[in-house]
Amino acid sequence: MLRILRKYKISLLLLVLLGVSLVWWNQSRGFDNSAMDGIPVYADVDESSILESDSVNSKLEASYLSYYEEKQQDGAKDSSDFTLAIPSGDYKAISSEGTEVMTDLGGKPGKVLALKAEDSWVEYKFTVPADGLYQMGMEYYALPGKRSSIIRSVKIDGEYLFSQVKKMEFQRMWKESAEPWLDNQGNEFNPKREEVTGWQYREFRDAEARTADPFRFYLTKGEHTVKLEAIREPAALSELRIFSPEPLPTYAEVKQEYENKGYKPVQNQVIKIQAEESSLRSDPTLKRIEDREPLTEPFNKDAIVLNSFGGVGWRTGGQWAEWDFEIPESGLYNIAIRYGQWFLNGIPVERRIMIDGEVPFQELNALKFPYKAEWQVNKLGNEDGEYFFYLEQGKHTLRMEVQVSGVGGMIEAVLNTTHKMSLLGREITQVTGTNPDPNGDWQLEQNIPNLVPRLHLMARTLDDAVQDMYAFGVADGSSELSTLYEARDRFLEMAKDTSSIPGRLQQFTDLQSSLGLWVNGLMKQSIVMDYIEVKSEDQPWPKDAAPWYTRVGTMTYDFFSSFTKDYSGIGNTYKNEKVLDVWISRGRDWAEIIKQMVDEDFTPNTGIKVNVNIIPTLAADQKQILLLANTAGLAPDVALGVEGEVPIDFAVRNSLVNLNEFSDYQEVAERFRAGALIPYKYDNGDFALPENQNFTMLFYRKDIMAQLGISEKDIPNTWQEVMELIPVLQQNGMDFYYPHAPNNPSLAINEFAPFLFQYGGDFYKNNGMLSDLDSPEALTAMKMWTGLFTNYKLQKQADFYNRFRSGEMPIGVADYSTYILLSTAAPELTGWWGMKPMPGIEQADGQINRSTGGLAQTGIIFKDTDMKEESWEFLKWWTSADAQENFGSELESLLGVEARWNTANVEALKRLPWQQDDIDAIMEQWEWFKEREVVLGGYYTTRHIANIWNEIVLNGKFPREAMEQGVREINKELSKKREEFGIETSQTSSAKEEGGQK
Repeated sequence: MLRILRKYKISLLLLVLLGVSLVWWNQSRGFDNSAMDGIPVYADVDESSILESDSVNSKLEASYLSYYEEKQQDGAKDSSDFTLAIPSGDYKAISSEGTEVMTDLGGKPGKVLALKAEDSWVEYKFTVPADGLYQMGMEYYALPGKRSSIIRSVKIDGEYLFSQVKKMEFQRMWKESAEPWLDNQGNEFNPKREEVTGWQYREFRDAEARTADPFRFYLTKGEHTVKLEAIREPAALSELRIFSPEPLPTYAEVKQEYENKGYKPVQNQVIKIQAEESSLRSDPTLKRIEDREPLTEPFNKDAIVLNSFGGVGWRTGGQWAEWDFEIPESGLYNIAIRYGQWFLNGIPVERRIMIDGEVPFQELNALKFPYKAEWQVNKLGNEDGEYFFYLEQGKHTLRMEVQVSGVGGMIEAVLNTTHKMSLLGREITQVTGTNPDPNGDWQLEQNIPNLVPRLHLMARTLDDAVQDMYAFGVADGSSELSTLYEARDRFLEMAKDTSSIPGRLQQFTDLQSSLGLWVNGLMKQSIVMDYIEVKSEDQPWPKDAAPWYTRVGTMTYDFFSSFTKDYSGIGNTYKNEKVLDVWISRGRDWAEIIKQMVDEDFTPNTGIKVNVNIIPTLAADQKQILLLANTAGLAPDVALGVEGEVPIDFAVRNSLVNLNEFSDYQEVAERFRAGALIPYKYDNGDFALPENQNFTMLFYRKDIMAQLGISEKDIPNTWQEVMELIPVLQQNGMDFYYPHAPNNPSLAINEFAPFLFQYGGDFYKNNGMLSDLDSPEALTAMKMWTGLFTNYKLQKQADFYNRFRSGEMPIGVADYSTYILLSTAAPELTGWWGMKPMPGIEQADGQINRSTGGLAQTGIIFKDTDMKEESWEFLKWWTSADAQENFGSELESLLGVEARWNTANVEALKRLPWQQDDIDAIMEQWEWFKEREVVLGGYYTTRHIANIWNEIVLNGKFPREAMEQGVREINKELSKKREEFGIETSQTSSAKEEGGQK
């Protein structure tokens, strides 16, 4: 033994050292909670920036939390014993258009006032008896619109008192239109949701639920005015209520009241309410979902059962769901909720719980649902035991609403820090420029007031936010806090060595983006629910999760079943029948909607049965699968969701039906912009129909543009005007944005295309035989495109969304995805940003050519189909305005505004729930819609445009030289691919011409 130890002593010693190192690494790899030790605690440091007066926030109202804190510091108290209900018809003034007096609406006798158009308004006059804080609410009736929630703003005495009153949300009501439907394989599917009309009452609250209570407005004694403005969707108003706040009682007070009234616990009662059977909900996106945990009710190991409710769709502040239940005996009950909360690592989420329209006591105004990676049971109660609820015999309702108030203060602190970072970053770039020498002596501490204390204070704010998160109940070591820790540590490093800051500017910007994303993630507070149990105290509590061995058994069964189960089919599948085979390259949710529409609309009206299957959405995988299927003779009849560059690859192989064969093709083609059909033309044929398309627009911050002296009518219309604006922005520490994706060269062609088209150029000539990038127009376009980055020093890579929010990039060109982000995830900018058609080139006749494309996804018919006419009927139905509108509405109902369908059908796009100003701008841009031609070997054009940009911008090559080199390589590949498929090339064409001349 000793001999063995001596022989391997070096190896054993290394193993011991490795083990000690691993233990040390494991203990030290967490974040340092003592990092702020030794950092000064500043008392009266001036944190203000020299740019403060010019900042975005100087133009915006304070947040509600800041407003309320300021009023409290000034000694403001809640008013008392005041209630005023103002009938909607007793207005002082209304807008000249967009309002209507309606009679006997929704069973309410008498007249009510409706605000039906965007920007319509009504103003009321009222008097309060004393100085103090008041709350407000309104009774409203959602009128037919575009299915979105109602948004209103409110001005008191002509002013927005704080930013959140500019976007107050009032939800519609939705229910399931029928029971879930089953396909012929026994799988369950969500029914459609339909709107429920009726009068509702809601206080004026934060649309994001960052505060638990309704807004408190400070009003002085005497007369005031309140003005309601319609921002989105029509709704009628019955009455406006102004009242003194009424604090909720604590549970201890409610319990004492129960005892005083002699209420007793009931016996032998269990009422189970399945969460998926919600009777009413605020949003059509709230739906049934499947869960495979064995204790989730009901459970079917062989089929999909929608046995739970919520999940990732139930996460946005203010969203609520309601359940009906019946109590057999009056008395005191306990309530339990079986739920899953594994969405925010280590962070509890909150719900406001109401019974019969009222929050029973304070503790239920923001009830926590702790994190755990498995199912749990929330026994509604506190450290002293479970809560009792007195319920009378009969029908009751229980409502749960997403609440974010527990982390609202932390969110505000982090957002304030990102604002300070934005200002400090602009101050630094005013000293160093946008591309500073990291080794230069910039003397930042001398040039920027209180630089080190400001960095320390930002670090302390984030450290305080971390400690507050721990106090809130976040598990120690949660990865969700790593962003705060990292930003804090970087601030401390910068403060310790300010000379390192110029070399960290990109890191500084990235931290700002990371903090913005952290806030967005924290605001999404999802839970999934199995059931609610109302029970007597003598009955056992429900079990939380199935034993591990039961779960392992289910997982094992699912694993072996996966070898025989077909996961690609959607809905009813038909065998041994004449059936149209449709493959869809989209997510399962998308495909389920399409299949449901087919079964409810297309098949009953045409008699054509359809099987729907899913294929991968990645372009490369999609193309490979379709090519292999076509080669093997297994291609579908119709494919949807096909990327825009793919149809020509099949057309050249004679694998697709030329849609010109159908007599009504030209009529169908008129549904789209003519420029949208260009990529699908080949050899005088048309081989696809566009399903959706992107659009590129100019986004701008109204407040910052006004601050720079640029009015709405002066927003740039041409690239020349953009170039005149860029120096103004850069002198103020800001910048213009034009997209560039260095890590995705395939996007370069889309970034260059607008300049090429606007100068009258094109990518190809001679029917796609040769590149046309050696034309004078292409060279001019390339010089302008690359000149933005060489001459005007635009940033080569930036997170436009977050920097637009911070004000660093208050104007820029971006696509549809940015519109969705700003509409859904930037509530603080409501009313402060606009969208116009992208800049263009002024023509000799004074018109501005704004040409740009938006290549997206298509539908195609394979040539081997034996159901050609049926396939065309399907494609016509699918691309019709009615089907596209229906699909867009259902998709948005299922997945939210983030999934708004950007259909290529012009009429359908107008019908979807866009705001009027936005759709007008999109329609104006679409007047100039032009897409690039897709040709054989065109991937070389895509590749070399990216290479040309790199050569000019990064390597300093002359544009003409870079272009000529790129064109030579592109032409070689174009000829090579055409030769491969036996198609005429430029050489054979020249030879023919020479032969003809001889």
